[in-house]
Amino acid sequence: MNSSLKSGTHYVRFVWTVQLVGLLLFSTATSAAFVGPEDLKISYVVSMDDALNHNFRVTMTLEGVSTDTLVLKMPVWTPGYYWIQNYPKNLSRLEIRDAAGRDCPFLKTSKNIWKVATGGAGSLTASWVVYGNSHSVADAFIDTTHAFIVPAALFLYPEDGLKMPSQVTLDIYPGWTTVSTGLEPVATSAATGKSEAPAGAEKAGTPAVTETAGLPPVTGWTFSASCYDVLFDSPILAGNQEVMTFTVNSVPHHIAVLNPGSYDREALKRDYAKVVESAVSIIGEIPYSHYSFLIMGKGMGGLEHLNSMAVFTGREDGDIYPADRRLFRGWMEFIAHEFFHLYNIKTIRPVALGPFDYDRENYTNMLWVSEGFTVYYENIIMNRAGFMTPDDMLESLSRSITAYESIPGSRVQSATLSSFDTWINFFSRSENSQNTTISYYDKGCGLGLLLDLKIRKSTGNRKSLDDVMRTLYYDYHKKLGRGFTDEEFRTECEKAAGTDLGELFGWASSVVRPDYDRYLDYAGLYLKEEAPSVAGGRARYVIIKKEKMTPEQELIYNDLFRAVN
Repeated sequence: MNSSLKSGTHYVRFVWTVQLVGLLLFSTATSAAFVGPEDLKISYVVSMDDALNHNFRVTMTLEGVSTDTLVLKMPVWTPGYYWIQNYPKNLSRLEIRDAAGRDCPFLKTSKNIWKVATGGAGSLTASWVVYGNSHSVADAFIDTTHAFIVPAALFLYPEDGLKMPSQVTLDIYPGWTTVSTGLEPVATSAATGKSEAPAGAEKAGTPAVTETAGLPPVTGWTFSASCYDVLFDSPILAGNQEVMTFTVNSVPHHIAVLNPGSYDREALKRDYAKVVESAVSIIGEIPYSHYSFLIMGKGMGGLEHLNSMAVFTGREDGDIYPADRRLFRGWMEFIAHEFFHLYNIKTIRPVALGPFDYDRENYTNMLWVSEGFTVYYENIIMNRAGFMTPDDMLESLSRSITAYESIPGSRVQSATLSSFDTWINFFSRSENSQNTTISYYDKGCGLGLLLDLKIRKSTGNRKSLDDVMRTLYYDYHKKLGRGFTDEEFRTECEKAAGTDLGELFGWASSVVRPDYDRYLDYAGLYLKEEAPSVAGGRARYVIIKKEKMTPEQELIYNDLFRAVN
């Protein structure tokens, strides 16, 4: 509330409320006559001065307002994390004023929607506070050590304005030196007062610079997003993290890690580069100008983004290069998984997963492909990078099959239903979950293996699942600029295989157990079921290589499970 109102405050607020209700009723019938939000110029300032209390202070400026009412929204979920987070629960102290500092009345019409009476003002400033004290890839966090910004958890945006560009300026906590993000950095010229892209900014993942060629010193941290789908998919890490940079195909990749451990930095960069090179070789193109690995300690999980990932080590220290071989392999599988998502789900995606509706669940039957195939490909990436032997791959794939075949839920829920119901099942597990549900990660991985083997068998190993992924990337993402339907995905798989795949897709949409041995035999493999080692335990399923193979089987096996020196 405007501090200048020293008397009659309640009366003024009452009058504003009456005026607002009348204005909103009027605007509902006449909104078509007004210019839409596409003419707005939007910028944000995020202050971190109250880090001690876990508070972000956000100020939003909208210039070019041309309507008597303006609708502001806040997302209720964030891309890649299929659970309604209800971010407005952490928002408080919302105030909206015009350029003269006068309060603009507003009415909250839904949990994440506010209607504002602009009073004909050409520019507005909205300010609010967001509480962030959760160590999660889908939640904002701030204390005096660092801040992790999930943009969907911080920013309001104008209704129907998702395609609009915006700028974000960070006022970081005193003593912090570094900001890491996939957003594009912008410098502000002291001479003109205008935002300008600094030379080389398109490749600066962490623009921790004080001077830029051709421009005066950068006094703040300002970044731009071409639209809100980009902004909401670009987390930000601010603090004193260490940043290590390597290049692949001349494109910079920045490893930003809080509380780094003691390890050989050059060896680490070489090994991370091998994972990136292995993943890129599958598709053949890098779809970004810079990439950032945002690696934090205490917390859980990892989340893929357009040109970055946010992951937690789960420990206070940031040991991202374990000396133990098994721990190293497990961590790098995690990194490979999140990295390959920049293809499989960000650019190769079901139509339901972008552009997004941030007000509600975005349903798809295809997470068994988007997530499950990514599990499958993390094995291929690690193998081709030289970090997993054929035996390691077989062990890992066996674990995925065991994870869903050994639980009662495999006879209850299909991979497509598991995908569709992720919004109510994945983060709401109970003691009964294994009896009624499966993970699309696990079954999708197994089906990815079987599909790859089927395509290889049907084409004499001339084609593979890699060809399907490339077709979806180049034909749908690049040429058509969209995702694929369920039917189109099956069509492209059948084109690659040159045969009908109704049986395999039937396994995805039903609880019928796949004919593992027939498909595994294409590569000289078979599945062995081992009885539980203890009473009441689960069966274990192990993929085993046959002692004798035909030349055709050897060809497929050796191409898929490559020898590692």
